[in-house]
Amino acid sequence: MARVSALLSFSLTLLVFLHGYTAQEGQQAQFPNECQLDQLNALEPSHVLKSEGGRIEVWDHHAPQLRCSGVSFVRYVIENKGLYLPSYLNTAKLSFVASGRGLMGRVIPGCAETFQDSSVFQPRGGSQFGEGQEEQEEEGQQGQGRQGRGQHGQGQQGRGQQGQGQGQQSQGQGFRDMHQKVEHIRSGDTIATLPGVAQWFYNEGQQPLVIVAVMDLASHQNQLDRNPRPFYLAGNNPEGQKWIKGREQQPQNNILSGFAPEVLAQAFKIKLKTAQQLQNQQDNRGNIVRVEGQFGVIRPPLRGQRPQEEGSNGLEETICSQRVTDNLDDPSRADVYKPQLGYLSTLNSFDLPILRQIRLSALRGSIRQNAMVLPQWNANANAILYVTNGEAQVQVVNDNGNRVFDGELSQGQLLAIPQGFSVVKTATSNQFQWIEFKTNANAQINTLAGRTSVLRGLPLEVITNGFQVSLEEARKIKFNTLETTLTHSSGLSSHGRPRVAYA
Repeated sequence: MARVSALLSFSLTLLVFLHGYTAQEGQQAQFPNECQLDQLNALEPSHVLKSEGGRIEVWDHHAPQLRCSGVSFVRYVIENKGLYLPSYLNTAKLSFVASGRGLMGRVIPGCAETFQDSSVFQPRGGSQFGEGQEEQEEEGQQGQGRQGRGQHGQGQQGRGQQGQGQGQQSQGQGFRDMHQKVEHIRSGDTIATLPGVAQWFYNEGQQPLVIVAVMDLASHQNQLDRNPRPFYLAGNNPEGQKWIKGREQQPQNNILSGFAPEVLAQAFKIKLKTAQQLQNQQDNRGNIVRVEGQFGVIRPPLRGQRPQEEGSNGLEETICSQRVTDNLDDPSRADVYKPQLGYLSTLNSFDLPILRQIRLSALRGSIRQNAMVLPQWNANANAILYVTNGEAQVQVVNDNGNRVFDGELSQGQLLAIPQGFSVVKTATSNQFQWIEFKTNANAQINTLAGRTSVLRGLPLEVITNGFQVSLEEARKIKFNTLETTLTHSSGLSSHGRPRVAYA
């Protein structure tokens, strides 16, 4: 009996082991060599969703370099008077305004409507609601003054009391609007968005408002699969979510369209016909619509550039009032600046505390022709490089010492640079500008050449033995480049002497 029991126990153990091994094999077959990137490519949008007021361009997040980085990428092109209708995502998003200007609004659950049109509450306000209230209150006072004048006076008094009641009701409900914060956005603004927070954009300029954004699908905050899933509160997407398998031919409707109209009518205390309008069943304008007439949202006046808040550490911020934007196009705030070469500006959680929550950061670069960003690698993050202007020659080397990318990047193209892969950029146009999104709130870089590089930190004996060079050549390798990040791509230094640094 004991022998049979031992045999049964062994059989069950073997079955569990084989089941686990089979599951692991199946998982590896599903994602074969997920991060074995032997070749990188400059990527362009794979899907274009056209709307009445613009278009949404989506990159294929199944491409190996994006899948390995765990991100997806999208570009919003909003035409003049175009309104990108409110939506929220299943994961964190970091956006960059590549060109144009406009308005942005967010709706954070549980936060109050701090933007209010309070003209109705002024004693002699000029709004139609205030005037109507005053007329009703005046009528009520006249009615009260006619007390004791017979049947006709009692009628006037009754009408006065009715008007007074209507005036009180108007005071409670006669405001024009109140909503959560609305911000002006302009070229160079970087915007952080938490998952589940509804967001909308409006183009109030004459030029297209172009916004690019990276979504961190591998984030701990994404509890779904690795697919970008926008949830639309209004509008629809007749072309469907082409990037999700099985939904290529299914139109995407807003989330209100899934409820029964009777349920919406009860929830919003509205008529059934109005509830049906919320579902946008016959609306084919898409997710970016054109606003007819004036877009009269409550907003603060635009007074030049947004003031920079110094010394903010996030302790004085709440979830409702925390800053979510910062501008990277101001050279006076650059981390690296050389007039002859260009500038680099970084944005991390020390500058914008909300980045600590979404675990993303950014780098903005602008360099002149023949300027070079010295070879470097990201120590703790993947980088998604998007070109906003100009062209550059870029080389990327992987962990096997192979050059996995060697080509030109131009405006509108995307290149994902995996963690640890070394990259060098050289501007080939008059000006080369780009934005890099990084998958760490405080991304760190290491350089191969320059004053603070890894080779500069090595002893000469390590360099001479490691590369089999003379002591004199080792000194040149270590000390010839005096710059830290930006340099001229002028080749070998003349006469074997170190070149003079430009900053």
